[in-house]
Amino acid sequence: MRTEIQEGNEILFKTIHGSLYQSDETEQYILTYRKEVFYFRACELISFRRKLQKVDLAMLLSSDTPDIEIVSMPHCDRIFALTVFEILELKELLAGAFAMLELNSLIHREIIRKIY
Repeated sequence: MRTEIQEGNEILFKTIHGSLYQSDETEQYILTYRKEVFYFRACELISFRRKLQKVDLAMLLSSDTPDIEIVSMPHCDRIFALTVFEILELKELLAGAFAMLELNSLIHREIIRKIY
């Protein structure tokens, strides 16, 4: 697994412990979280976001079991053991990044519409 972020990648959104970059060169999204680096294709990032959105935080907090959720990714040989705080932060990070992607798409459409 590569651990460095290359120059020229566009940062989409950043939180205290993580950031999400877009690489046009490799057509990947690069998640840095707590000093680890994860690479996603677009469909994998969407899948990861959906898995995080499906986590029932109320159930995690109200149960007698530890407040940890296990999230696995089919493209990755790792699993994520996430606390409630980490889930909330990753949800915030991905929500911000997807909002920026949507905003970029809207701006691009408006520019193209005005050109033609």
